Amino acid sequence: MPSYYDESKNCRVGVMDEGQFYAEAGASSGAYFETLIRDWQDAGGTLKWGAGGVGLRSLIDGKAVGICFVAPAYAGKKDRIELSLTPLGKRIGAERCDALKSQLARAAGDRLKGKSMVSILEPGSLQAADRQALTSALCRML
Repeated sequence: MPSYYDESKNCRVGVMDEGQFYAEAGASSGAYFETLIRDWQDAGGTLKWGAGGVGLRSLIDGKAVGICFVAPAYAGKKDRIELSLTPLGKRIGAERCDALKSQLARAAGDRLKGKSMVSILEPGSLQAADRQALTSALCRML
């Protein structure tokens, strides 16, 4: 079933596919997300589609680990990349996780919001060099 926002549950339900994902993303973020997802897969990462977007996953110690979640705008939220740093740090190590957060902060500037649960808002509207820096930082997690 395609993903949709269920107001009674106050969340999305179903599973989004690639077509729906790009149809819901803004033009600039959609173009960036397409590049990010392609580069992620080319580097050996995997995807997991969910109700609100797609998870970028990596094998770490033989287990699939969610590195970040990429989502188009919905329910008042903007196009974004989300990372939950506390559990990620437990899987990849605190030092590596802190380095990732620093690299993302340099690339995203004031678009990076949060401390433990981090969102990079409207990444497609960043300068080309900053978008590339985001992609590189994330792909280093593979």
